[in-house]
Amino acid sequence: MPCKVIIGHGSALAAALEAWRASAPSLELRAVPIDAGADAAAVAAALDGPDGFKAGSVGDSVFVAVDAAFLNFHRLAAVEAARVLGLPMQPLVCTGAIVSAGVVIGDNCLIGAGAIIGHGCRIGANAVIGAGAVLAAGVSIGESAWLDEGVVVGSGADIGAHTRLGLGVTVNHGVRIGALAIVDKPGRVDADVAARTYVLATHATPLVIVGS
Repeated sequence: MPCKVIIGHGSALAAALEAWRASAPSLELRAVPIDAGADAAAVAAALDGPDGFKAGSVGDSVFVAVDAAFLNFHRLAAVEAARVLGLPMQPLVCTGAIVSAGVVIGDNCLIGAGAIIGHGCRIGANAVIGAGAVLAAGVSIGESAWLDEGVVVGSGADIGAHTRLGLGVTVNHGVRIGALAIVDKPGRVDADVAARTYVLATHATPLVIVGS
């Protein structure tokens, strides 16, 4: 029987296991815990260990369940390590999510329960769309972006790679949020946000990250 190996840690791993059980009850699931912030070598070793993939298995796949630490780069590092095995990394569309026609969803994406994805949206690999989030038609979500629960993104908006949108954020139609930005201030975003800009509830003005 094909096996879904879910590698991750903490609450993210537990939530992914529960979601896969609900959405694909016929799959054999195998959890592979790793430490938070595990590097590529540690991820590869865990996948090659006794709880990982079995030699000669057919139809196996992997899902990485790691939180949004460091703008989702820890999650991406685990994904890259798993990709070396050449195994499928299908997205997880949770029970109750609504995905319209013409939507493209990349590898290892998570679409949370009750989320609504409008026609023609494009969601890059390893992105997370939280439970109850709404993407209107034609939205573009970059790779490894993270949208918290209930985030609303208007039609034609463009959310860059490794961007995080926090609770209570609504992005207006056609707005562009640059790569590596964080918007964690509840309210509506009506103007573009440049790459590497942090819009935080704890600061009156945005912070701009300079350098690498």
